[in-house]
Amino acid sequence: MKLAPPQLPAALAEAGARDFAAGASLEACRLFNVGLTGVDARTISLDEVVLEKAALTEANLEKMAARDVVVKNCDIAAAKCAEASFQRASFDGGRMTGLDCSRGVFKDVTFKGCKLDMTNFRFAKLARVRFIDCVLSDADFLGAELLDIAFEDCLLERTEFTQCKLKNVDLRSSQLIELRGWQYLKGAIIDSAQLMASAPYLANELGVKVLD
Repeated sequence: MKLAPPQLPAALAEAGARDFAAGASLEACRLFNVGLTGVDARTISLDEVVLEKAALTEANLEKMAARDVVVKNCDIAAAKCAEASFQRASFDGGRMTGLDCSRGVFKDVTFKGCKLDMTNFRFAKLARVRFIDCVLSDADFLGAELLDIAFEDCLLERTEFTQCKLKNVDLRSSQLIELRGWQYLKGAIIDSAQLMASAPYLANELGVKVLD
């Protein structure tokens, strides 16, 4: 699967915490080591922006529009990104525990080495997205649409897939532990070892009794 990477100019201006606010439009800039905990930045627009070591814990980023964005080692735990959109974006490292991405749109996005436990992707639309070496324990994809998705060397434990619509979702190199919504995983790709390990959970969800 080939993803379109973020496209950034050769030179980026430096921006600060004051520039990051509700309704703002940031272009071709870099924010480094800024404290934005709890900031209200609803409907902010980011175009060709690098965020590095930023603290965005519990930030309100609802309906944010982000295109050609690189996010490195940021803390976005418990931030609100409902209905946000990301196009050609990469997330490298960082903590995103409890992030709310419900009803969001993700196109050509890479998550690498991210802590995404308890992240809410309910009813989100994801197309051409790679999760690499990420923790997705208790993440919630209920009702989401997943097209051309790869989970590579990730931990998916108690991850929710109920009512999902999947097409070409590759789970083969990841740990699958007590997934929820097995009956909705039509369109997913797993290997034989994963199938054997997950058989008890699949049988339980389908109401199949297994007797010794």
